[in-house]
Amino acid sequence: MDATAPDETWQKPALGSVETDPVYGTTVQRVTSAEGTRFDRNSYSRRQAENADGSLFFTYHGDAEYHVYSTADASLLSALPIHPDAEPQWHPSDPHLIRYLEGPNSSEGDLTLHELDVTTGESAIIADLTEAITNVFPGADYMKDRSEGSPSSDGAIYAWIVYNADEQPLGMVSYDLASDTVLGTSQLPAGTDWVSASPTGKYVVASAESGTYVYDADLSNQRLLTEASEHSDIALSADGRDAYVYIDFDSASETAGFLTSVDMDSLERTTLFDAYDDANTSMHISGKGYDKPGWVVVSTYNCNAEGAWTCEKVMAIELDGGRILNLAHTYNCGEDYWTETHAVVNRSFTHVYFNSDGGSCGMDAEVYRLDVPAFD
Repeated sequence: MDATAPDETWQKPALGSVETDPVYGTTVQRVTSAEGTRFDRNSYSRRQAENADGSLFFTYHGDAEYHVYSTADASLLSALPIHPDAEPQWHPSDPHLIRYLEGPNSSEGDLTLHELDVTTGESAIIADLTEAITNVFPGADYMKDRSEGSPSSDGAIYAWIVYNADEQPLGMVSYDLASDTVLGTSQLPAGTDWVSASPTGKYVVASAESGTYVYDADLSNQRLLTEASEHSDIALSADGRDAYVYIDFDSASETAGFLTSVDMDSLERTTLFDAYDDANTSMHISGKGYDKPGWVVVSTYNCNAEGAWTCEKVMAIELDGGRILNLAHTYNCGEDYWTETHAVVNRSFTHVYFNSDGGSCGMDAEVYRLDVPAFD
């Protein structure tokens, strides 16, 4: 819980410049520019930015489109011809493919899953769920996970909320792409905000007004994970089990104020650190480092206790042993949604992509890539 302050002499680096974090000694490179637009930012902490072999990464650009860049020199490869709310996800093994939906509403969306080659621009439908879903939900028109879900780590298991043409939710569906099988359908908890498959594919999670719930992959056996819907992600524990990791802001909870991990097999809770103990700040969690189970990345913003050890940071947090590894300060002062840090770790836990306004305190968020040092 190191409270060393950010370096007051830090200045925003030039685009492409590789710098050393002045406090923690890690290597950080500014890889996008917001010049001429609103921002060019990492899309979300729960959506993988980097492709399967680490050669490419994508951002959400201020022109309301996704840009794909080379990790070697941060050069622009392409602007993707997909809807801004297409919920793109990199293919788990093919570095040139992105999977996506057509759109988020009745005028754009449908009940199909697409795959796009980012080098050729060619796309194809890889799953058509229209008949299977409308058999269960007559009037079903489109589906989405509401931009906070992910498929399983092998890219096989998906979960979506199903909507009608009046854009009212009808229920949810889970799907196995490998076997082209609808695994289950279910009604939704009231006020469902998002749904997601777990990394192993054993479970589906739905976060709602009444709480966050876990289901078996066929959407049976509903259990309560927490009585709130907070910033979170689903990660792998050290022994490869699914773990729901979240910041608990429920004052009535036994773990109130703690970053908490819930084992989705046993529902046992582990408190990781007390965010209310001189460390009151907002944070996002990324559990996408599937090749290094037992760890998540946490990024902080909107510091409410000046000088707190958590402020303006990217950290690696151990789920079982409790270690906190400080990786970098973000030098981000904006309080707009578009400048939230939204750090995401790559599959191998070697890179973290995070947003920063570089001290402008505006909405001109840009992406910085942090090299994570090797550690046991």
